Amino acid sequence: MPTDRPPRRSLVAWLIPIGAFVAGVAVTMMVAPKPAPPPEAAIPTFGVAGSDISSGAGVGTPDDSLLQMELGLFRDINDQFVEQLRRYETRLRAIANTAAEEGAPQSADLMREFALETELLIDRYDLILKNK
Repeated sequence: MPTDRPPRRSLVAWLIPIGAFVAGVAVTMMVAPKPAPPPEAAIPTFGVAGSDISSGAGVGTPDDSLLQMELGLFRDINDQFVEQLRRYETRLRAIANTAAEEGAPQSADLMREFALETELLIDRYDLILKNK
């Protein structure tokens, strides 16, 4: 009949959805990926750090020897590269002379221009070393 009240829900009917929700939250928290730890601070080994070392600001730090070693390695690499450029420039001029003798003046001129560009690079490196 329409005047009858609907029966009250039992306590179990309320506890089952609440228990399922709590269990879902607990499983989600256990299964969810953990956040990654923050990255360690990187130690710059060139640029700003290089200017700090040359000014003496970084002297005495534990990483100073590592920075000096790395800067020495970079310097050695640059020196070897420029030495190779010196040999390359000499070889380009020799090839240009041979090309001119064999009747290829246009090729000889192009080789001489390339040798000049190489010489300018070498001079720029020598100027940088002189100013240090």
